[in-house]
Amino acid sequence: MKKLQFSLVLLSLLGAAVAQAQVTDPVGFTTITVAGNGGSGQPAYTFATLGMYNAVSYQSTTTSAGGSSTLVDPTATWADNAYNGTAGAVTYFVEMVSGTGAGTTYDIVGTTAASQSLTLSQPLIAGVASGDSYRIRPHWTIASVFGATNQNGLTGGSSTTADQILVWDPVAQGYVTYFYKTSGLGGTGWRTFASSSTDASSAVLYPDDGFIIARNQSSSVTITVTGSVKTGQTSIPVPPGYTLLGNVYGTGMTLGDSGLYTGNSATGVAGGSSTTADQILIWNPTNLGYDTYFYKTSGLGGTGWRSFNSASTDASTTPIPAGAALFINRIGGGGVGFNWIAPQHPASFN
Repeated sequence: MKKLQFSLVLLSLLGAAVAQAQVTDPVGFTTITVAGNGGSGQPAYTFATLGMYNAVSYQSTTTSAGGSSTLVDPTATWADNAYNGTAGAVTYFVEMVSGTGAGTTYDIVGTTAASQSLTLSQPLIAGVASGDSYRIRPHWTIASVFGATNQNGLTGGSSTTADQILVWDPVAQGYVTYFYKTSGLGGTGWRTFASSSTDASSAVLYPDDGFIIARNQSSSVTITVTGSVKTGQTSIPVPPGYTLLGNVYGTGMTLGDSGLYTGNSATGVAGGSSTTADQILIWNPTNLGYDTYFYKTSGLGGTGWRSFNSASTDASTTPIPAGAALFINRIGGGGVGFNWIAPQHPASFN
């Protein structure tokens, strides 16, 4: 297998149409090198994430406060259902960009012109206040990333011959597997293993989703995703159990500067021993297995980030590369998850 390769080029500053001010986001692209299986007959696995956001569609400030599932903007000029699909289908999301809730995101399930409001899939977190800024962005989907007719490099076929995209479901603690079906009953197009006839092209890929591409072809391919570079901190939910997450930024970070450990298991990974602490699992394509890390809080060998291979060697500089995905196994915290507040990387674009 080959390592995931990630390229970021700052092409320009993108001006998006907004409510009160012009938004400029650095624009770039990710290049995901998907490993081929070399004719082995077994899938080759590439762990990846998008590392890009779609451009901002709208930006303003809200008069709503934390605890409300409705975001109200008295200056809004949007039309009914402008930011949601039919029957409330999720197509856009809100990101808070200032105040206590900065970096939190919420799916939009309703858009109402008369009340100048958005209905959100969950309440705004406590601390969001009137006057806080927000942005609306379109979601990535399976089709927008990998191609409506699978023209972005992957190979279609049947559920056993096509390349596969595995997206982790933290609730079910298992994968949802997508492939591009080219023939047979149920029609052609993007499908899941659960249904060979249901169109899955509009399935959402969240910006912080990690995913695995299983390639059943001999040669490697590259997939290019062009979009906006993430700025500001990002709040990433980490529920109990396993979660496959991605580095949302255009450059790499390390375990030490990731913000994953805060010293408080309510706001970050739980420290402890190799058996009691939360675990970070990073795929090692050379050894075809996971390198596992945890934050050690006591015992011989000192404290800090450690790997399962050494309880005394500082692992804080372990990289989380741009475009990389990792598993977090939340086993501490008393069965309660936390929000990983990932600081912007790089710290400045100047």
